[in-house]
Amino acid sequence: MTDTKKSASTTKSTTRKTTATKTAAKKAPAKARATKTAAKAAPKAAENQKVTIDGKEYALDALSENAQAQVRNLQATDRMIEELELELSIARTARSTYAGELERELEALNTTLQ
Repeated sequence: MTDTKKSASTTKSTTRKTTATKTAAKKAPAKARATKTAAKAAPKAAENQKVTIDGKEYALDALSENAQAQVRNLQATDRMIEELELELSIARTARSTYAGELERELEALNTTLQ
């Protein structure tokens, strides 16, 4: 159980900062320009990416392949948790609405019977 809590705290404190430069090929079609830009920006972005784990900043490319994979796993898990929390919030709102409607229906039924 302790490992889970430690992972959760690491997950919460893990962030990714990306710095990407924009380059555009002049007079190139929009699709080709976007492809060239992405190809040129990707290596630079990878060089400049930093992650903060437990308050300490690391260059992503300085981490081992396994550590980089774990950072990606944490980021994917954080996104999933955010999506699930949003879905849970929506479900709670819907449930509250349904409960309120049922309560009004039951009150109307009691008023009619008395």
